[in-house]
Amino acid sequence: MKPIAITPRPLETRVPDLGVGLWAAHAPANDMLTAQLDALRPGHVDLLVDLRVDDEIDTLESVLSLFRGRECQLWLYLICDDDAPQAGLARLAEILGTEAEGISGMLLTPAAYLNSYQPDGDWPRTTTPAALVSQARRYWPNLAIGGGFPTYFTELNRCRPDPSTIDFLTHATSPIVHAADDVSVMETLESLPFIFESARAIAPGRRYRITTSAIGAWTNPYGKTITPNATLERVTLSDNDPRQRALFAAAWSVGYLAQAIGRVDSLTLSSIGHPFPIAEPAARYPIFDVLRRLNIGTGRPAMGVAEPLNCLAALGWQTEDERAEFWLANLTDETCVVTVAGTRYAAVLDEQTNPSASALRDWPLERLALCNESPLTLAPYAIARLEITLAHST
Repeated sequence: MKPIAITPRPLETRVPDLGVGLWAAHAPANDMLTAQLDALRPGHVDLLVDLRVDDEIDTLESVLSLFRGRECQLWLYLICDDDAPQAGLARLAEILGTEAEGISGMLLTPAAYLNSYQPDGDWPRTTTPAALVSQARRYWPNLAIGGGFPTYFTELNRCRPDPSTIDFLTHATSPIVHAADDVSVMETLESLPFIFESARAIAPGRRYRITTSAIGAWTNPYGKTITPNATLERVTLSDNDPRQRALFAAAWSVGYLAQAIGRVDSLTLSSIGHPFPIAEPAARYPIFDVLRRLNIGTGRPAMGVAEPLNCLAALGWQTEDERAEFWLANLTDETCVVTVAGTRYAAVLDEQTNPSASALRDWPLERLALCNESPLTLAPYAIARLEITLAHST
């Protein structure tokens, strides 16, 4: 790969709100959940709860207690019974109260609508998403109620909400719906701007949230089950993709944020616990270190490049009048050499600094070293965090 020269420039937008997902069905014990939240410091958590399952409602109550006093928004993504959702909603209302204190918003989805249907196909004849929006309004008149699905844009596009009835639009994405090889997965990043533009057109003026997205699939809207993957292969529609534990997912996530800046209001990447874990009890994955630091950029003036490259993700944010934090991610399996104008200090995360082998409180991306615009060598899927001087960015 030829050497790459980059000149960061300010963008007329801000870094979107960044957060992490959490499944009530797979939530870790409170001590581990607390430890990960304290270290990660996400701006929000998207919590998926199936109201048909008593244990998940119990977990919701536990999470609500844990979140009291925490500076982290909690958004609920709720799966409801198709025929009789009222029982689950009534129980939820007992827990939340009319004001739903501590909840930033919610999406309600009838269970049948987790499946995908052809536009002219046989759609469910049970409770509709629109009906759940109306019911939620009666219980929580002052709460932000969303439209969309916790699955993918395809499902949203085939069952569009009335934008006048919702406060935000939401869906997830998965890079392993159609193909699962490394090149194809990275290439899905190139499609994101078109997805974002199409979704925005469905509900102009409404807040646009991308809910939990990662290298994997927590459900399969197009078949009966997700793909079993005990042998950790690269397969489509699996909730156990080996790349989630590797540098690959960390680089992909940087690439995702680079595409999301200026296009979405809120972005949720990976999860605490299954299905898209960022850590395990004894170690953490590279994506944990990356998300932990990227969360600091939430809401800050964004930085980018004039001509984005498919092989290299580049993004950042202004930290002071004349300084910025800038990020690079090698999106290929080839080593690349990059020079970034204005670079003063740099830290690199690659196989040599993989945090899974580090002490719990050792953060490789915090170890900035003097660079002074020297070329950076990025191994496959390596990530670099830079401190740059904006006097060089015009």
